[in-house]
This record gives sequence, C-alpha cells and structure tokens, in this order.
Amino acid sequence: LGAIGWALVLTPPIVMAWVFAKWFDPLRRRIVDKVVSLWAWGACLAMLYFPKLQGRENLPGRNEAVMYIPNHTSYLDIFTLSGCIPRSFKYVSKQEILQIPIIGWAMQMAGHIGIKRMDKRSQLQTFKETVGCLQNGNSVVTFAEGTRSDDGRLKSFKKGPIKMAMRAGVKLVPISICNLYKWMPGSAVTPLAVPRNVIVKIHPGIDPEGKTEEEVLQYVYDCVNGGLPEHQKHLGSVSEASE
Repeated sequence: LGAIGWALVLTPPIVMAWVFAKWFDPLRRRIVDKVVSLWAWGACLAMLYFPKLQGRENLPGRNEAVMYIPNHTSYLDIFTLSGCIPRSFKYVSKQEILQIPIIGWAMQMAGHIGIKRMDKRSQLQTFKETVGCLQNGNSVVTFAEGTRSDDGRLKSFKKGPIKMAMRAGVKLVPISICNLYKWMPGSAVTPLAVPRNVIVKIHPGIDPEGKTEEEVLQYVYDCVNGGLPEHQKHLGSVSEASE
C-alpha cells in the first residue's frame, strides 16, 4: 500500500516531467527517468526494503549507453534495479505491464519498450525500437531469460539482447540479482515478507566489437551465473544453459 501511495504522490510530477521531455528531450526523456527512479526508490523505502549494490565501480559513465542484462526472478526486479542503481535506463518489458495503471503509464511516459512475446511482428518491432533507443543514447535493461524463473535458478539466455547490443554497438553489463525470489517468487502477487539480504551485483561490461555472439553470450552468462548464490545458479554446465 505504501508503494501505491508513493506512486500516486509522484504521478503529477511524472506527467509534468513527461510534458517537459516531449519538448526538450524527446529521444531520451532523462527527467522522466529521474522521477521514475525516485518513485522506485520510494516504493522500496515504503516496504522497508533496502537492496545492497555491489560493483558500483563497474557502472558505465552517466552518459554512456549500455545494455544491462540481469537475471529475472520476481516482479520486484524492476523496483530493485530502478531504486538502487544510480543510472537512467529503459526496460524491455511485457506489453501487459505497460498497461498497468500508474506504474505502466509512468513506464510509457519514460519511453520504455513493450513486447508481445508470442507475436513475431512485435518481436521484430521491439528489436528495431531497442536498437534505436540505444543509438539515441539510452541504456536499456533486457531480461535475457525471457521470463521469470520459477524456482530462482538461472535459466537459459536468448540471443536477442546480444544481437541488439551488437547491432547498436554498445557494451553489455551483466547483473546478478541475489536472493530476491525468496521474498516474492513468480507465483506471488505481493511480497511474502519484507525482502532481506538482497544484493545487486554489477559485473564488468564487455565490448562486443570483434567478438562473436557466442563469445559475448558466454561471458554475460558466466558473469550472471557466477555472481549468484549456489541455490540460484544454473544446474548443469553453463555452455548447455546458454545454447
């Protein structure tokens, strides 16, 4: 309830920021990103939830566009990343999430990208929009597993995010989100309890220039998997998981 109340309080500022951005920063909408980040931070604060950030030194410069690739286990992943990482970025998210009142509307105003997973035409459109978004100077978060993990363990990665980053010519930054699934697994509508011991690990980025898709994918997967606690790591070889 506290998170919803905080979202209602910040709705007017988000609308005003969107109007400003439409006129003065239509391609990046940085001011909207700032308000959305503040909203996510406030939502975490309202839940008494304080994720820890590790690897801050691996974050790109504030004006450098990169592709962030984290693991995906919970609805709280977006709150967590937006609330604790001091950078502006857009998400590639299910189209249904962008239709959620207040939360989805704010994401639309910030220029986040929707995708219908089972629609080939939508996937192609999302590919083009994401590459364009990166080339316009925006960082993008893409969940390469494609959907939330049912048991918290890392699933196989799809190559789409790698292809988009390589097409746009930007670095990829792997991220490990640790322990969050225990507090709000994919089957839960609300958190089971106040999240504790959640750690967001930022790994060194990789420049895809001169490398194959397989090499980049393997590096990103190794980083994300290696940063997770044992109970979240992929069962089996990483090479099998990333095929």
